[in-house]
Parts: sequence; C-alpha cells; structure tokens
Amino acid sequence: MKTMRVSRNHTMAHGCHNRATTLVPGARVKMVMMGKRVSKVPKVAPRWPCLYPQQGHLLGATVKAKAAASSSYDAPSNVSGGSQLESLCKLSEVVRNSVVLEDGESFRDASCSSAAAVTSRILLKVLRNPVGLRQYEQPIESALAYIEQTQPKEKDSLGLVHCSLDKAMVNLGSLLAEQVDGRVSTEVDARFANDSAKIVEQVNYLSKLYEEVGVKPDRILYRIPATWAGIQACRELESRGIQCLMTLVCSFTQCIAAAEAGASVVQLYVGRVRDWYRKNPNAIRNPDGPREDSGGVLGEVGAGAMDPGRDLVAKCYNYVHKHHPGTKIMAGDIRTKEDALAISGCDYIVMPPHLISQLDASPSVLGYNDGLRASSDDEYVDLLPELTLEGASRAEFSDRYTGGIKDEATFRVQMGECGRSLLDSSLQRYKDSFEQLEPYFTKIAGMGNV
Repeated sequence: MKTMRVSRNHTMAHGCHNRATTLVPGARVKMVMMGKRVSKVPKVAPRWPCLYPQQGHLLGATVKAKAAASSSYDAPSNVSGGSQLESLCKLSEVVRNSVVLEDGESFRDASCSSAAAVTSRILLKVLRNPVGLRQYEQPIESALAYIEQTQPKEKDSLGLVHCSLDKAMVNLGSLLAEQVDGRVSTEVDARFANDSAKIVEQVNYLSKLYEEVGVKPDRILYRIPATWAGIQACRELESRGIQCLMTLVCSFTQCIAAAEAGASVVQLYVGRVRDWYRKNPNAIRNPDGPREDSGGVLGEVGAGAMDPGRDLVAKCYNYVHKHHPGTKIMAGDIRTKEDALAISGCDYIVMPPHLISQLDASPSVLGYNDGLRASSDDEYVDLLPELTLEGASRAEFSDRYTGGIKDEATFRVQMGECGRSLLDSSLQRYKDSFEQLEPYFTKIAGMGNV
C-alpha cells in the first residue's frame, strides 16, 4: 500500500482551499492530514479541481468552467497555463500604442504589434531624443532632399517645410509597414481640422508618397480629427477607397457622423472622457436617461458601476455594428487592465506596453494545468466578451440618432459639452505638436535657426 502526503498548501496551489485531491476509483490510499493517518477507498469519479471557488467574474469578464469527467488515467501534461492577455486577444485585436522602440529593437518583435501609427507627437519625440535622432536621421534628411529635388506642386499650397514633414512621416510609416502585418495610420495636420479641402489635399499627397515607396493603399489609414470638416473630408476620401481613421472622438454624435460618412475606424478615448466627467461631476452623462444621471462615483469595477468612458465605447460599438457594420471601433487611452477587460470584444484596443505586460503576467484559466491534464479551448472559456455582435443587434436607439446629422450647427450642439471641450483641447495639443515640429525641419534644411 502506497502512502501519499497531501498538504493544505498542495491543495491550495491547485485552486481548492479545502478539498482533498480526487483519485482514481479503486485505489486504496493512506493520507496524512492534520497529523492523522487515515485509510479510505475513494468512490467518486476524478474531476477537475475548482479554479476560483468564490469568484464568478474576473474583472468584468465572466469566468466559465466546464467539468470534465473520466475514469481513465491521463498522463501528466507539460502544457503551460495562459494569461489574461492571451484570453483578451481571442476577443479583440490588442494594439501596442508605442511606435519607436528602444535600442534598435524591431517593432515586429514587440508583443501586440500588429499595427502602428505615425503622428506628429511621435516624430517630435524621436527628434528630441539624440539616440532616436541618429536612428531616424536618414529618413528625415532624405525627406528634405526629396522635396528639394522633386519640387512637388503641393509645395506651393502646403509649403516646402510641410511637404518635407509629410515625406518624413511617409518614410517612417513605410519602415513600420515592413515590421507589422496590419495597417499603419498616418496623422493629418491638425491645423487643417476645420478645412475639408486642405485635409483632402494633404491625404492625396501622402497617398501619392506612399505609392511611390511601394506601400499599398490597403496598408494605410489616415488619422483625421473628427471635426465637421474632417468628417466631410472622410466622406469624400472613403468614397474613393482611401481608408480613414477618425480620431479625437469623445462623443456619441461624432461617432454617428463618422460612421455615416463611411469611416473605416472610429477611435474613442476611455480615460479622457472619464477624466472630464470627474472634473465636471454635475454634468449629465446620458442625455436619453433621467435627469438624475449625474454625480456618483466613476470608474469602479462591478455591477452598476458608472464609467462614461467605457459606456461610450459600448454604445458606439453597438451602434456601428447594428447600423454601419463597415466601421470598426478602436478604444484608446486605456488606463488600467480593468478598462481593457471591461470592453473585451471591442474591435481594437490600444494599450501602452506596461499594461500589455500586466495582462501577460496575469494568469487565467486558459490552458489551466492541474499537473495531470491541461485544459483545452473546448473545456474552458476564460473570458466571455462584454461587447458582441448579438448584443449590438439587440441594442435600441432613438430616431434622433438614426435620422442622420445634416449640418455643422446640429453636430456641435449634439456633441454635448464633454465632446466639444475635449475635441477643442485635444486639437490644440495636436496643433502645438505640428508647430513644434516645423523648426526642426527648417533647421535641418538650413532655412533658419530653431
């Protein structure tokens, strides 16, 4: 007769605090527990140990376990367990929001780097970093040389420095397109945000530059501010097959207008919206709800928690997937892993590297291994999506949302105070970035001093 010593720590390590390990029927085993020797013949079928006996949800995503019963012995498994990141990636495309990596590391080697972005702030960061400046010196200098040599007609309307800046963005974007499998988004000058003709002209020029370096149109998205003029420019560009990402969307009205214009992607900002309501606690969060829908505690996890940022993502997701399925929702400004899990199922979730690492380091039920047998995808569904196509099909919206937005005045009014405030303040920051970029190109071109 063999003796097995089963400690309390052993059972806890397998997810069960107070349960004895189940054994194969018919085996007589002596077990030493709490200083007592007992002999018993188990009469129960083997089963999986409980994983989270007191926990029904995992930070906003439902945990579901399937029981597996077998009377035969399973050989020990060496399959490793999964992480919350792995589980989330089964439901949403998780995108890393850092473009320029340290120490010359390839963007392809970074986790969740299926797509990339080229923006004024990223290029400014590179130029201000001596290491980054050396690394990207050639793309910047070649951009200036290209403009001086080719003298594009756009130089007369956009300006020599601006054309050089566009070429530098395209050069960086083409490098990133070689390192990612998805699309590269390229920012349009925020100073053109209220001039649809200028936006179209710049996108046409950027598109021509990408074509010259061999990057196909389906690999590029153009980041356009979701002003009324930006949305009208998007309508024209999308009608010609040029893909647009409408950015700085901080209201449901902006999302509706962008989707009606045929935008490929609408990007929302979870943390930014939440911050605004925290600073304005008496603001109405839901214009269709009761007047009492103000105040309260924001950002908490759990049933009934109020979070305008997450709620906006859910509302926009349901709307576009019900009425404009060609448009996808991208959630940005994710502050915590709880934010990401609470909107699982969203088309794209953009996160900083440190949150991706946190999710990757957080174990999940996916691939659970009890030492005898590891779970398969069919046996455990770790995260159930919070946002689904089925849920979107059941969502209902009032006629004022489905009737279309006809003019800019109506658009600005329906954006609400939060949407108007965040759009205007964000636009100013983006404009400042472009203003700060131009002196670098002027200096490199020998046209003046910074």
